[in-house]
Amino acid sequence: MKTIKKVKLMLVGLAIIGLSNLVNAQDPETTIAYVDLDEIILSPIKNVTYYDAVYDPTASTAVKGLETAAAKYDITSSDLYGKYESYLIIFKNHAGKIRAVYNNDGELLKSIERFENVQLTEKVRLSLLDKYPNWKLNSTVFRVKFASNRDLERTYHLQISKGSEKMNIKVDGDGEVLSAKQ
Repeated sequence: MKTIKKVKLMLVGLAIIGLSNLVNAQDPETTIAYVDLDEIILSPIKNVTYYDAVYDPTASTAVKGLETAAAKYDITSSDLYGKYESYLIIFKNHAGKIRAVYNNDGELLKSIERFENVQLTEKVRLSLLDKYPNWKLNSTVFRVKFASNRDLERTYHLQISKGSEKMNIKVDGDGEVLSAKQ
């Protein structure tokens, strides 16, 4: 009886060894993928106060990109630095522009931002859907006013329509309607 168990155990062992021979090993050349990346240059945010005030993670990419550029801009690296007490720098992209005023220390003191036809934030979209169901959004102008000594102002100037009826509305960054004109 013991020999039968030994023979069975030996046959099972040989079967396992024989089957393990059929398994393919991984080819190390096919498991490693090489990716060439462009060089990325990181620059610190020079104007943290401005950036903290205006940054909205739900804003459109075009808005966030231009605001980040204004926050990172270093007036002290300009050829004009040291010649004036303040500097007006204009940042532009396909969606809009930022007019930013920097002092001689490189601080962003105030900015006026204007963007056209950018995507609305979710808060504003949901508010509009609730207050103006079945209306179509025709155009948007998003404005931001920043001053280091005042509260931030975010407003959307929107034109909406329903059939032949049109309405111009002004909405704050939280979706509250500030004014509406037909």
